[in-house]
Formats: sequence, structure tokens, C-alpha cells
Amino acid sequence: MDTLAGVALALAGLGIWQRRRPLPSILLLASAALWFVGGFVQPLVFAHRGPLTHALVGHPRGRLTTAAERVVVAAGYATALVYPVGRPGVVTVLVGVAVVAVIAWGGRRPSVAWVTALACAVAFWGLLSFGAVARWEGLLIDPQILLAYDAVVIAVAVALLAETRLRRSPIAGLAVDLGQAAPRSVRDLLARALGDPSLVLGYADPVTGRLVDEAGRPVEPGAEPAGRTVTELRDNGARIAVLIHDSTVLDDPALVASAAALTRIALVNARLQAEAADRLAAVEVSRRRLLTVADAERDRLEAELRADVLARLDRVADLVDGDALRAHLVAGTEAINDFARGVYPRLLTESGPAVAVQDLASRARIPVAVTAPDGRFAPESEAAAYFVCAEGLTNIDKYASATSASVRIVAAADRLTVEVADDGVGGADPGGGSGLTGLADRLAVLGGRLVVDSPPGGGTRLTAVVPLTTRSPRPAGDTSC
Repeated sequence: MDTLAGVALALAGLGIWQRRRPLPSILLLASAALWFVGGFVQPLVFAHRGPLTHALVGHPRGRLTTAAERVVVAAGYATALVYPVGRPGVVTVLVGVAVVAVIAWGGRRPSVAWVTALACAVAFWGLLSFGAVARWEGLLIDPQILLAYDAVVIAVAVALLAETRLRRSPIAGLAVDLGQAAPRSVRDLLARALGDPSLVLGYADPVTGRLVDEAGRPVEPGAEPAGRTVTELRDNGARIAVLIHDSTVLDDPALVASAAALTRIALVNARLQAEAADRLAAVEVSRRRLLTVADAERDRLEAELRADVLARLDRVADLVDGDALRAHLVAGTEAINDFARGVYPRLLTESGPAVAVQDLASRARIPVAVTAPDGRFAPESEAAAYFVCAEGLTNIDKYASATSASVRIVAAADRLTVEVADDGVGGADPGGGSGLTGLADRLAVLGGRLVVDSPPGGGTRLTAVVPLTTRSPRPAGDTSC
């Protein structure tokens, strides 16, 4: 166990080696060397405690940043290297308490590195203090204490190595999280990956250069309290963001570079998503505008047909002689009337969907039962519901070979549900013609949908969900049917 403890310290020192920040590694290697030397040179039997204490207090950088840290580490070296000073048990207990207190006070903003250093210090100096107290009490348990001490030193070496290695690797997991379909905020992902829940991420506005967080609130990296560091993330020399974080979580330059690269990728991704969302919104607005224009053009065409063409035909019918010619003129007039209703029914505009759909049903070749609300809704919603009914009843007349049909419109707080059903031959193909495809497109513009259920021999059922837009409904008219 004694040999294993020295080997564990040496392997931990080699495992955490960093070319730019070698001090933590050097401290553990020095502790390993003094461990073995102390086995042969009695005055140096405690010597390994000095660099090991330094490594724990300065973890993870090894650098001491406060006067208290420097004092307690100096005491640790004194008791370790000067054998008569470290021999008395009371000195061991006092130094142990001081080491643990300084590490605990330095972690006012907890991080994984701080927890690791504190736990190792408590285990290491706690066992030494327990052994000192046992000797005061005259307990003959030195063999057990020495065995436990070897085990604690091995555990400390493993813990420091594991924490350091894990601290360098979370960026890989962060890259995976950023690539998920719906990741959490970049700040939250960075905070979790780096083990610093208090981390603040400020983005540099590309126009003003001011720093803002993900909610748009200003970030002011001013005088940071002890233990807090501001790390700038740059892209081609330009500042893209800053991280305000625990001083221990980005001590590795490789971590800084990785965090900068992934933050840059996240910023580009967020920018592209925002642009795509803006373009999609613009397309939706354009589609709605085109639909409104098309409906207005239909309304205008229907009005012109009635005011001009139909009026002239009526005058001609009054002037001509002969029943056959008059019958042809009347039939032509009715055909144009039917066309005008299909273009955009004035009855829908004037009286609402209940009356307009009842009018459609009255001209069908088979009996049609109609259930529809009397209220008025936004024009685009009414038009969509009406054209679903018109297309459904037209298809029933042409293809269904049905004996009866029904139209049902149900109004809810946020939508109209339109159902057109028949008892015909079924087998309708939603993609087989332009009528149903056009209906589906119209509904899609409004955020609705169309479902066609038409098993062979089982009749056909069209079900459309028409969202009610945020525009105010038109005032109710005479909608009795």
C-alpha cells in the first residue's frame, strides 16, 4: 500500500500535465518523489505533505491567490519539511483545521473543482488529525492509521486526476447538447458543462458592441468579486461574447478555445434560426395577403357579373320572343349565377356561413342536412369553411352516387370544425384532383388542416379544422335557415 500510494501520486501528476500550466502536475510529482525519499530518510518522512497541501489549496491551477492561502501553505511546508515542527500532534491539528477552513472559505461560489479540493483536504488532514488525537489518548492504532493513510493518499491522487480529466472533457458533451433539436439556452449548457451554475454569458451586439444576455438584458463585467473571472471569447480578433465565471473552471486554455468555438457555433446557429423564422413569418404573411387578395378579386368579379352580364341577359330575355330562346337565356343566366356563387358568394358576405351553406345544400341533387352556428367569424375563416362545404357537396353530386349527405359546422373558442359526409361509394383520392388540394392549401395558410376519410363502399367524410383568426368577427346579420 505504501508503494501504491507513491505510484498513485506520480501517475496523477503525469496525468494532469499541461504544458502551459504545469504547476499542479509538478506539485504532485514532487509529493510522489518526497514520499519515496521519506521512506529512507527519517527527517523527510512528512515532506510529501507540503506540496500535496499546496496542490489541494491551489487546486486546480496550483497558484495561490490570497494571503490566507499563502500563509496556510507556508505552514504546511514548515510542518512537512522541518521534522521537529511537524512532529507534535497539536501542530498537525491546527494546520489541518486551517487548511480546510481556507479551502472552504475560497469556495463561496461552489464548483466541482472546489468540492473535490475540499473533500480531499478533509479526508487527508482529517485522518492526520485523528491519528494525532489517538496518540494523545494513548491508543495503539498506528498500523491501522498508516494503512488508512495510504488509502487516503491513493484516493486523493485518483480524485484530483479524475476531476481534472473530467473538467477538460465536458465540452464534447456540450457539443452534443448544442446539436440537439431543442437545446436549452447556451448559458445553461455552458454552466452545466463547466460545473459553474453561477456562470454569466454576455453576447456582443454586432452593431453596438454592447454585451447582453440571452434575454436582451445588459451585461456589465465590472469589478468582479474574488474568485470571479471575465473570459473574453473572440472570433478572428473580434469579441463575440464574454463569460463571467468561477476562476477555477476555465483554467485550461484548451477549454477556453473549445468554449469559444462552440459559443461561436451556437451564435451562428441561433442567428440562422432567427433568420429562418423571420423568413417563414414573412412567407406566412405573404400567403395570407395573397389569399385575401384572391378572395377580394373573386368578390369583385362576382359583383361585376351580377351588375353587368346578368343584368344585360335579363334585359335581353324580356325583349326576345319565343319560348325556346327565352329558356336558353334563363338557363344561361342560372349558369352564370351558379358560377358567380362559386367565385365568391355574396350571400356569405352579407348573411354569414349558416345561410350561405344552407343555400349550397338547397341546390344539391340529394337531400342535405345542415347544422351550422348562427354567429359571424373572421372573413378568412368563414370563406375557408364555406369552400370546404362547396367542394364537398360538388364532389358528392359528381362522384359519390349517394342518396343523402350532411354538413355540420361546430364553433369552438379557437376554431371551426367542418364536416361534410355522404353515404355514397367512397374511394375518394385526396391527391387526385385540384379541388381538395386547393382546400388543403387554403387551410394550411390559416394554420388548419383537412382530413379525408373515404373507404371504398363506405361513403366519404371530409373533416376540416379552420382556426379562428385574431381579427374581430363581423357583426351578425340575418342568419336564420
